[in-house]
Amino acid sequence: MWSRRAQPPRDPSFDRAALGHLAALHDTALRLCGDAAEAQDLTHDTYVRALNAADRFEPGTSLKTWLLTILHNLFRTRLRDRGRHPELELDEERVELPVSLDNEDTWHAVTSAQLDSAVESLPQKLREVVVLRDLQGLSYKEIAQVLDLPVGTVMSRLYRGRETLRSILVPLARGEGTAAPKRDVK
Repeated sequence: MWSRRAQPPRDPSFDRAALGHLAALHDTALRLCGDAAEAQDLTHDTYVRALNAADRFEPGTSLKTWLLTILHNLFRTRLRDRGRHPELELDEERVELPVSLDNEDTWHAVTSAQLDSAVESLPQKLREVVVLRDLQGLSYKEIAQVLDLPVGTVMSRLYRGRETLRSILVPLARGEGTAAPKRDVK
């Protein structure tokens, strides 16, 4: 048995595999917190925590999902420590349901900056599901694992998040509006 000070040697392939997911972790962190410096700190802390807990990773499972779970838990802890409660954000903010798309080509008229702004404006509960599914490509089951939610809740939040994005982006694509307002980041 290893003492707390003497850790078993880590498999270098784990370090390399985890490093391969740094870009995805940083992109997710940036979209969750909306601040480049905070996203970099969150990504770094996630990687360090993962390396320190490498012995708890179950081979054969998704390393990316495991890393995103760590990132998400750290992010929520930081919000809680700052007095923000992500679990309350959705309840405090009414989400207006969408304008339907009459032409899928309108998505090509939306800029990356407009999309980023629209994603940032989503309530936290919707934003995290949209980012994990549409930007990181996780399955519903993996998102449910990362967020510790039932799959049905993931599906519902994803639907509402996408519909909210649609209601913001369709008028932009048609030239009828401006980018979504920045959300208040505390």
